[in-house]
Amino acid sequence: MYIHKPFDNHNFALSPAEKRTLSRHHLIYYLRIWDAKQDQLLGHVADVSTEGFLLVGEEKLPKDKEYDIVMRLPVNYDNAEEAESIAFKAVSCWSTNDVNKQFFDTGFRFTDISEENIEKIINVIGEYGI
Repeated sequence: MYIHKPFDNHNFALSPAEKRTLSRHHLIYYLRIWDAKQDQLLGHVADVSTEGFLLVGEEKLPKDKEYDIVMRLPVNYDNAEEAESIAFKAVSCWSTNDVNKQFFDTGFRFTDISEENIEKIINVIGEYGI
C-alpha cells in the first residue's frame, strides 16, 4: 500500500497500522498501466504488492482520484498467445517527481479488484519480481 511516499523521512512517526504490512516487489518488466476510461497510457509499474503499486509516468497525477485501470501483461505471460490484462479500480495516494525529473512517481492503492486478479498479480510478482 502506498499511502506515504516510500522515501518519507518521518516514517518513525507512523503508527504500526499506518506502516506497510506487505512488502513491495520490484519488477524486471515494466508493465504498462492504462486509464480504461480515457484509453490513455498512464505509465509503467515500478513495483507492486497485493495492496497497490507504484507507477512511473510522464505526468503528475492528482491525489485521491480513482481510476479504472488496465494493467497489460507481456504477450508471453502464462504461455498465452495473446496479451492478457488485469482490470481493477485504484486510487492515487500521492504523486511527486521521480529521481529523473522528467518523470513522476505515483502511489496507488487498489480499491476494487477481484480475487482472480489478485492471484494474477501474485503470479506476476512470482514471474517478474525481484
